[in-house]
Amino acid sequence: MKVIIAEPISKKLTELIEKNGEEWTVFDTEVPSRDEFLERIKDAEVASAYSVKFDKEVLDNCPKLKYLAIPAVGAGSYVDREYAESKGITVTYCPGYNSAAVAEMAIGLAIDAMRKISSISRELQNGIWDYSPAKGMLLSGKKILLVGYGNIGKTIERLLGSWDVEVKHINSKSNEEELNEGIKAADVVFVCCSLNEKTQGLINAARISSMKKTVVLINVSRGAVVDEDALYAALSEKKILGAGLDVYSNEPLPGESLPENIRRFVELENTVCLTHIAASSLESGEVLGQMIYDNIKSCIDGNPINIFNN
Repeated sequence: MKVIIAEPISKKLTELIEKNGEEWTVFDTEVPSRDEFLERIKDAEVASAYSVKFDKEVLDNCPKLKYLAIPAVGAGSYVDREYAESKGITVTYCPGYNSAAVAEMAIGLAIDAMRKISSISRELQNGIWDYSPAKGMLLSGKKILLVGYGNIGKTIERLLGSWDVEVKHINSKSNEEELNEGIKAADVVFVCCSLNEKTQGLINAARISSMKKTVVLINVSRGAVVDEDALYAALSEKKILGAGLDVYSNEPLPGESLPENIRRFVELENTVCLTHIAASSLESGEVLGQMIYDNIKSCIDGNPINIFNN
């Protein structure tokens, strides 16, 4: 069975492939363009990649494809699930591999935004020594809302256990009123749910406008869960205190110029922006590599594990 790893995923995965003598095709360079991506994977029976979504065009480009090994938790952002199912393609994913990494980064973003760490650092880099920006807020004692209560949300709650905070969470069983009231009362809103039809645009303009002026919003979910235009307006007009963003509705491939939907947030003093790296750490990379290897081997053996579209 022809296995193609279309881009670098994990050092651990490469080590396992070499150690076990797997005759898999592994590309060790980033995907430079969509056309190059299509060329790389066109003959795959099993494919693994993350920088280009496996949409209808990509899937139609791979007539032999039987299995997809998505190196992520939120596999729905990387593949057209329904179309893959219609073509008989089994999709595997990596549940829980990055929970600690994302949870730690989410809390780090919250502290940064509340204590204005990045803002102060930028001023110091510009030769400005100023105490006034240091009047930030503590995370301790605050009301926390977790929008999403899967592995990441539960890990955030556990890590905050000694911070003397009041934590409430919203999950798929929560109703509109619970979400609306939770957002109005929260000092920090962590968006950590999966992206699907129900959560797309969940944090909309009305909900953002109902937030406290002192609220901090952290998004480590997917950009499309939050109304980015409404969030930008609230931040630029100082209607909310700040935000920490790791994800965006439109994200560039490596080497591409920064899209305007991201650039505008980067230019805001009260927003901390990352490059969709919350899941990345040395430790989570090890776990991811092992999971991808195991997922691919199970597909080759005809008994796939961690099936996403089951």
